[in-house]
Amino acid sequence: MAGNARSALVLQGGGALGAYEYGAARALYQLVPNFNPDLIAGVSIGAITATLLARPKDGLDPLQALEAFWDKVTVNAPFVPPAFRPYEAFFGNRNFFVPRSDFWNWPTWTYFYDTTALRRTLSDLVNLDALADKKSKPELLVSATNVKEGEITYFYSGEQGLTLDHVIASGSLPPAFPMTTLRVGGKEQPFWDGGLFDNTPLGEVLKHMANPPKPDQTIYVVNLFPSEAPVPESLLQVLARIKTLQFANKTAEDLKLLCRFNDVAELMRVLDERLGDDHPVLKDPAYVKLRGAYVTVPNIVSVTPRDLVEEFDDADFSPQAIEARKRKGYEETKKVLGNPASWRDVCKALSGRA
Repeated sequence: MAGNARSALVLQGGGALGAYEYGAARALYQLVPNFNPDLIAGVSIGAITATLLARPKDGLDPLQALEAFWDKVTVNAPFVPPAFRPYEAFFGNRNFFVPRSDFWNWPTWTYFYDTTALRRTLSDLVNLDALADKKSKPELLVSATNVKEGEITYFYSGEQGLTLDHVIASGSLPPAFPMTTLRVGGKEQPFWDGGLFDNTPLGEVLKHMANPPKPDQTIYVVNLFPSEAPVPESLLQVLARIKTLQFANKTAEDLKLLCRFNDVAELMRVLDERLGDDHPVLKDPAYVKLRGAYVTVPNIVSVTPRDLVEEFDDADFSPQAIEARKRKGYEETKKVLGNPASWRDVCKALSGRA
C-alpha cells in the first residue's frame, strides 16, 4: 500500500519506562503547532501508548486517555517501605497484570502473570469501534513477534481492522506474559512482544510516509532506552546493560540506514540535473528502478532519556518513578524541540560512529 502520511510518531517498548512517553506526548501536543500525526506506531508499551493516543474513548482526548491509563497502572503502596516500592509490582498490578494462581501446575508454565486486567483497562479507555475501522484516523501501526516463525509482523490499521488482541500481542513479553494468539493468513499464530525483534519500527513507518516526500514531513521518535552507558561493574549492571542493548541498539542502525537513503537520493537528484533529459543512463532500467526506490526520507526528531536504565526499572510502577518519568519525558522533549538537530547534523554524528 502506497503511503501518504506526512507526519508520524514512533514509540518504543519498555514496560513502566513508558510513562516517559506520556511526558513526551504532552510536550509534543502542547508545543508543536497543530500537532496531529497522520500515523502513530508503537511496540509493546509503545503500542499501548499509540492506541490510546490514536483511538481514545469517546469523551476523552488523546492525552486524557493516556493519563488515565497511567493513573490506573501506577502501584500506590503507601504502607510499603520506600526502599521496596520499586519492586511492589512483582506481586501484581491489579489494572495491568496479576500473578497466576495455579501454583500446583507450575511445571507446565510458560509465563508468570495473567494480563486479563490489561484488557479490561484498555476496554475502558479505547474506542473499540474506531480501532476496528480501517478508515479511522490517525493511522495506527503495532507489531508483534511470531513465536513459531521467528519473524516480526506489522499490523497496520489502513489495511485491516485492529483489535485489543493486536495491542496486547505487541506487549506479550516473555516469560512475564503469555503468548497472544492472532489469526494471520487464515490460521492461528502465537505472538510475543514486538520489541524482541525490533523495538523501533522506523523502517516500516517509512513505507507509509508520503512518496514523493513533502518538505514538512517529520517522524518523531520517542526512545525509552539510552544507547550509551558505563561499563558494568556488577551482575545486576550486566543484566541491565544486556536489556538496554537488546531494546535500544537498532535505533542508531536505523538512523544510519536512513542517512544512506538520503545520500543515494541526493546522488540521484544530482545525476538528474547534470546528465540532461536525453542521457541514456537516465533511461536505463536499473537506474529507473533505483531512482524509484530511494527518496529523501523525512526529518527525524528523536527523543532519548538520559538516565541509565537499571535491571528492574521497567517493572517499577511506583508513583515516584512514574511521575519522575512523566516529568523527564516532558522536559527532555521540550529541550529537543527547542534545539532540533538537522538531518545533516544527525548523519555527520552517526558517520563518526560507523
